[in-house]
Amino acid sequence: MNKACIGMAELNLRASAVKAIKRIHARVRDGGDDGRDVFQLQQELKSIETHFGRFVDNHNHLVGEAAPSEMVTHDSLWETVEELYGEACSTLHRLIATSTVDSNASEGARNVPTTTLEGCSVDLKLDPLAIPPFDGDMCKWLAFKDAFETLVHNSAYPEAFKLGKLRQAVNASTVPLIGGIYSGGYQEVWKALKERYDNKKHLAEIHVSRFLNLKVATQESSQALLAVVDTVHESLRALRVMEIPVDQWDALAVPIVVSKLPPVTKRDWCMKCTTTEIPRLDDLLKFLERRAHSLSPEPSAVLVAPRQQRSVKSHVVSAERAQCAHCGATHRIAKCPALSAMNIEQRYEAVKSLRLCYNCLRAGHSSRQCPSGSCRNCGRKHNTILCRERFTNIASPESTSTSPVSNTAPGKVQTTSAA
Repeated sequence: MNKACIGMAELNLRASAVKAIKRIHARVRDGGDDGRDVFQLQQELKSIETHFGRFVDNHNHLVGEAAPSEMVTHDSLWETVEELYGEACSTLHRLIATSTVDSNASEGARNVPTTTLEGCSVDLKLDPLAIPPFDGDMCKWLAFKDAFETLVHNSAYPEAFKLGKLRQAVNASTVPLIGGIYSGGYQEVWKALKERYDNKKHLAEIHVSRFLNLKVATQESSQALLAVVDTVHESLRALRVMEIPVDQWDALAVPIVVSKLPPVTKRDWCMKCTTTEIPRLDDLLKFLERRAHSLSPEPSAVLVAPRQQRSVKSHVVSAERAQCAHCGATHRIAKCPALSAMNIEQRYEAVKSLRLCYNCLRAGHSSRQCPSGSCRNCGRKHNTILCRERFTNIASPESTSTSPVSNTAPGKVQTTSAA
């Protein structure tokens, strides 16, 4: 089969995947909460993930063989499909989580026996009231206090029942004043807890510090990006509960969050901000959540598979970085003499057949998602040994005297010419 036929096949497969993703996105967007159970929603999520994987594979092959003038069209299609996929995944994850919570709540309501204590209906099983445990960590105090006051303190339960709930929720080993030795009734214990932990100044300092000291996300992975989103939400939500005007912090908060992002995500966000207006933090967090759902959940997953599939060279190179994926010798593939002896088209075919990233020459991701740098010769997203411009310059008539080593690294060409 010639190259034209192969290219047409990849175009058709990519177009088919795009149609499937658009169809599922429309169904999720228009259907919303249409009564589907959690198993149907999970099947829908699995289906769109499969179609997106097909799209990425065929898209990467087409991009690897595309001319520079065709890249604008490919990049535009990628951005459109990535946004549709991210929105659909976010909605499906949300619906699955809601369905699971509702199902558990309904099951719990059917199975919880009740009785009457001092004129009120009381749950004798302490488990159904989902109060987050408190171990003395100030970061957890607001969430604990809000839940405990709503579910227990402001209720008509007897004092003895409230004290039992409080001792069940608070860790006595880290918060001694709630310990087993009698320390007064419920009101006295609750007042003592609030005097120690309900310190607005101290709480504000802790949550502001937590926001300012966000951990830098070094990997382009779903887990790393969602960790940033969750930390920002938790810190600002706590400050908002204390009536601190965090909604006016966009000019300060956005640069802080962006500085903690991995390089490719940071670049994509900066390219998205095309106006001179101050970007909103909510827009940044929504962008990060959509991008997180379009990435693999664990960046190390591709490093586990090679030990189970030794027959695939592209997987072996991920686990054994010193072994060349092309010839099997002990050197980096970028320094492989056999690969360097090929012309530029043969090199592309070799990298494509090994299913390696065109940029870093490693397996497990596409050049679009690659966090490594770009070509040292032209600045585009491919490895320097795959640069058509560099190859043309080396093979020009002025360098025909060095033709035996014309495909090797630039330093070797210069040395041979001088000799």
